[in-house]
Amino acid sequence: GEIGEDIAHYLITSEQTPSALVLGVFVDTEGIQAAGGLLLQVMPKAAIDEELVQTLESRIASLSGFTPLLRAGQTLPEILQQLLGDMGLNIFPETQIVRFHCGCSFEKVLGALKMFGVDELKDMIEKDNGAQAVCEFCGEVYQASKKDLTQLIEDLQQPFTEIPVGQLRKSSS
Repeated sequence: GEIGEDIAHYLITSEQTPSALVLGVFVDTEGIQAAGGLLLQVMPKAAIDEELVQTLESRIASLSGFTPLLRAGQTLPEILQQLLGDMGLNIFPETQIVRFHCGCSFEKVLGALKMFGVDELKDMIEKDNGAQAVCEFCGEVYQASKKDLTQLIEDLQQPFTEIPVGQLRKSSS
């Protein structure tokens, strides 16, 4: 099949995200003159609206192909307006930069290690002379030294300080 159909099939079956992917390339004797694509995905709360999903599917199916639109010089905003203009379409600026940022940190790793408790931390020191953690989102590798784990053990062994109820204050926020 077509690559767009294959990717849309994957998104629907594996990601369970109703999706349509339309791709087009206009090639002539001088090479590629225009190429583009449109990925349309229904957000989770909207996906329960079967009528909306069917409307979007029929509109995508009614496209006379993406390549003729590119060949005619239509821009992506024009194509989107043609498809979805009556549905409250909001086109964001084309120069919007999107970057992945992971919020992991060494401090968060230490907090997670603290949850193992004193005995397990002592075992990590004895057997491994420290600990290593890998962020499952970005792959960053963190090394907690023997000194780091010893500090965690000391923190865990500190007695809790009781504060009399009369001294508690409400937060002003």
